[in-house]
Amino acid sequence: MSLLRSYYYKLPPGLRLLGRKIYFFPIDLYDSLTGKRSENAPKKGDIYVGGRGDDFIAHGIRQVNALKKYIGLQNTDHVLDVGCGIGRTAVALTGIIDKGTYDGFDAVEKGISWCNKNIGKKHPNFKFKFTPIYNDLYNTFSQKAEDFTFPYDDARFDKVFLFSVFTHMQIPEIKRYLKEISRVMNSSGQCLATFFLYDETKTEFGTMPFPHQYDGYRLMDDKVTAANIAVSIPLLNQMAAEAGLKVSTVKGGFWRTDVKREGADEFQDIVVFNKI
Repeated sequence: MSLLRSYYYKLPPGLRLLGRKIYFFPIDLYDSLTGKRSENAPKKGDIYVGGRGDDFIAHGIRQVNALKKYIGLQNTDHVLDVGCGIGRTAVALTGIIDKGTYDGFDAVEKGISWCNKNIGKKHPNFKFKFTPIYNDLYNTFSQKAEDFTFPYDDARFDKVFLFSVFTHMQIPEIKRYLKEISRVMNSSGQCLATFFLYDETKTEFGTMPFPHQYDGYRLMDDKVTAANIAVSIPLLNQMAAEAGLKVSTVKGGFWRTDVKREGADEFQDIVVFNKI
């Protein structure tokens, strides 16, 4: 873990977003004065996922390409973006989903506010909801993810996706979300999600440090449990089955020591779920 990242995790949740905004203020000011920032991208200090945010637009396009490649995304699909953040995937999808619908929710209100203002107003078929769910990386809300019910009807969606969401959740929370995904996805639907997965028989498995070993999972930081989590492959399959899902595809990300960046679609591992 980098020194800067370790200091970031030491901040209380309420100061982490503010700390990032202060850190990136000089760059954001420069980008504003020079017109470098795309009109479809938020300020770097407001992007709370995905590192520095230098490739906000490009990364969103890569994610959409992965959705097309692995779950056959169509322009007529009704899609759900779980943990939509500040709209990285949604921005790219505005050029794709024209006859279908997009719904996204997130636990960070500033992200939803930006999305409603900059995406929802221009694209009426794109809807964003703020869901105040507890996450020790970002907030201290009382609503627990392990008890949360998605605010959507049964079998509403053709495609569901989560980028870098399950990598920040604990096992009971992942189990609950998989069950909710199964509920809101129709019988022929598919879900694409990213994970850090590992083989329990190997001592070295990737470039990310997960030194804290537990039963079926490993944590990057045992004080900030949502910092990053790696899940064992057997536990993933077990949780999927309990939710009425099956793992149909696993594609290694370039965080793995045995995967080259040039041949990978994402940094994290891509997993596709189908209904049983």
